[in-house]
Amino acid sequence: MLTFETVFNNVFFGFYSILITVYILSRFLLAYFHKEMPYDATYEPTVTFVVPAKNEEDNIAETIRRFGNVNYPMDKIEVVAINDGSTDGTYTEMVKIANELRTQIKTVKVINWKVNRGKRHGMAEGVKQASHDIVIFIDSDSFIEPNCVRHLVKYFASDSVGAVSGHTDVFNRETNLLTQMQALRYYIAFKIYKSAESVFGSVTCCPGCCSAYRRKYLVEIVDEWLVQKFLGAECTFGDDRSLTNYIIRNYDAVYSHEALAYTVVPDNFGVYVRQQFRWKKSWIRETLIASVFMWRRHPLAAASYYLYIFLALTSPVVFFRAIAWYPAVHHVWPVVYLFGLFLMLLLHGLYYRAKVGPRAWALAVFSFWFNSVILIWQLPWAAVNIRDSRWGTR
Repeated sequence: MLTFETVFNNVFFGFYSILITVYILSRFLLAYFHKEMPYDATYEPTVTFVVPAKNEEDNIAETIRRFGNVNYPMDKIEVVAINDGSTDGTYTEMVKIANELRTQIKTVKVINWKVNRGKRHGMAEGVKQASHDIVIFIDSDSFIEPNCVRHLVKYFASDSVGAVSGHTDVFNRETNLLTQMQALRYYIAFKIYKSAESVFGSVTCCPGCCSAYRRKYLVEIVDEWLVQKFLGAECTFGDDRSLTNYIIRNYDAVYSHEALAYTVVPDNFGVYVRQQFRWKKSWIRETLIASVFMWRRHPLAAASYYLYIFLALTSPVVFFRAIAWYPAVHHVWPVVYLFGLFLMLLLHGLYYRAKVGPRAWALAVFSFWFNSVILIWQLPWAAVNIRDSRWGTR
């Protein structure tokens, strides 16, 4: 007998399976077509490094020191470092390394805030203090490679480009199993998913680890971005995704896989879970905001974006139905669902194996399983707590 439940199971969940397969395969296909832009030696805009920091005395000196090692004319570089109410030795380290760096770079500003204002205020202050063409945001626990600047700025030769995401790998990869898992996720997230978005100039998040913006475009929106609110609550996290959103309303955001940087990731499970929860809250907020204007982008980019929203928001429902409800009601193991999930994760693992080598490639499968299954609860819980503005890891 044909029932509503039968039709729903066959049509909706069958349709979902087809869509998620098409979406994932399309990411790999588009990533294949992503090509690095050749460097034009005649284009050398001036750049400003902006580094907001709070309680990063262990990393901040190395972060800033690397600006003096870049393969770029030192007379075209300035540095703005903001100590955002640190309670450790961050400011002392900033001043020390700034004095060293002034032998190479003429303008190195260190701004000392006694009271913490938040990363967004630090970034905005950096934009307002900057006097150069391109602003490069670097997190206070991230470290750029010498050729990073050249591979970021070359995209700004086109006036349509407003932002460029660099490629970030994990600095403390070998600390433990958790950091190794994050290293794999970082690599695949950038090499596949940002590459795919970049084909149409629609990278949806230029991360704070290492991203560049055209300063004159930032000036247009920085004041509005600084006081952004959502559902009446001040936006105090998700600053990088939010800033990217403001830019791609009118300009392109692209990805440079050759602009290499490294970042320190959480090596503690509790800190990691809270970080991921915060990221999911910002994803929900900024995804809803971007859905209002993303239809104006390239049709394929727009279609992919809205498909991704549908898949992400329905995935907890599909997971619960497959793992809990269906087995409990029908006494059937979710073999098909688990096999499909395994194939999806295996594809990422095989990609990592092909690109990087045999080193811990199987961990890629486990890593994506961990985030797809163990942390599946975070997305709906993030939606419930969307107005909670607490940082979560401080």
